[in-house]
Amino acid sequence: MKPLNAQQQHVVGLLSRFFGSKAARLYDTHGRSLHALVGFARSQDLGACHLLSAGIELAQELLTEELRARPVFDSPESVRNYLRLKFAGQSYESFVVLFVDASNRLISADEMFRGTLTQTAVYPREVVKRALQHNASAVLFAHPHPSGVCEPSAADKVLTRALQSSLALVDVRVLDHFVVGLGKPYSFAQAGLL
Repeated sequence: MKPLNAQQQHVVGLLSRFFGSKAARLYDTHGRSLHALVGFARSQDLGACHLLSAGIELAQELLTEELRARPVFDSPESVRNYLRLKFAGQSYESFVVLFVDASNRLISADEMFRGTLTQTAVYPREVVKRALQHNASAVLFAHPHPSGVCEPSAADKVLTRALQSSLALVDVRVLDHFVVGLGKPYSFAQAGLL
């Protein structure tokens, strides 16, 4: 096994709280990728893996609580962190809608559609119905690219425009669409696509 650098040693130290002496081997087996190891842990129903998954879910809830307490755009980094945790290690595409109120506070974050490794079907009608059920003033979209690439596809851009048009008919604004992979999630709003 190749020696660990300081950051990797820190990660193994944290993982050892869950996996004990097996932490370094598990980390190495998963290519020294925390993303890959979390994906493995989420797919297992074993003691330490279950505890790690529960820890990640608690961190998500902590960020959700923060997003509900103040407007989402007061802390765009919290949104990104929430999405990184939400999709960490996920090996399939899914489509999540964050519904926000008139003050841009989070009402709910719903995984509305689940797909395969490379695609998921999204139905604008269902998104509009759920926005009305939540009495949302605006929405943010997010989906992972299990390949790790954060760039949106042509289909992602077409879908976003279709959703934006559909939601505009009922006065629900689309604030952003994030593509989450490895690295910083891609923001349609920051790229000027919304």
